[in-house]
Amino acid sequence: MSGARSHSTRQKAIPAAVCHAHIRKLMAIFASFVAVTTFAGPAMAQNTYSVSAYTTLIEPLTITKLEDMDFGDIAGTSGGTIVLTPTVTPTCTATGGLVRTNACVPAVFGGAGPTNQRVRIRRPIGNTITLTGPGADMVVTDITFNADPTLTHVQSNPNWERFRIISPDGIFIFRVGGTLNVNANQTPGTYTGTYSIRLDYQ
Repeated sequence: MSGARSHSTRQKAIPAAVCHAHIRKLMAIFASFVAVTTFAGPAMAQNTYSVSAYTTLIEPLTITKLEDMDFGDIAGTSGGTIVLTPTVTPTCTATGGLVRTNACVPAVFGGAGPTNQRVRIRRPIGNTITLTGPGADMVVTDITFNADPTLTHVQSNPNWERFRIISPDGIFIFRVGGTLNVNANQTPGTYTGTYSIRLDYQ
């Protein structure tokens, strides 16, 4: 007869994740970037460029926010939705006559634990995120998770998804997306909302 297996859960939450959306007046937004390079003769002048380098250290049994969610710039007078897929190469699909451009970024979180340990990722309360700004509130619904290859999916629930850590070093990444609901004649401006994603190490 096998002995009883102990079970413990460590709960970690990130309360300061942010969701952005920018409403513009124009029905279409265009952006252009022009790069001009001038080549000198044999006595070429030397130019110095500064670049940035950074890294994030992820502590064991914690959750770390790596990127905020951003639906980009949205224009249009009719209501509609923007569906953001939480993948490595995300898409933001507009409906209802809305025009969307620029940033399309799912939220990105990282964690670390022993290989083969299970983690339960809880959605925000009510499975929604409320964005406030100069006009009527907008709501993000249908919060979805997409795990990096460092996790394998185990079980689903309306309030959470359960995964197993399969990376040899125990570090894992997951992304969060959803559907932004834009009201008709939404007042132009920047709309933001904060939400919590809770991780249960089991």
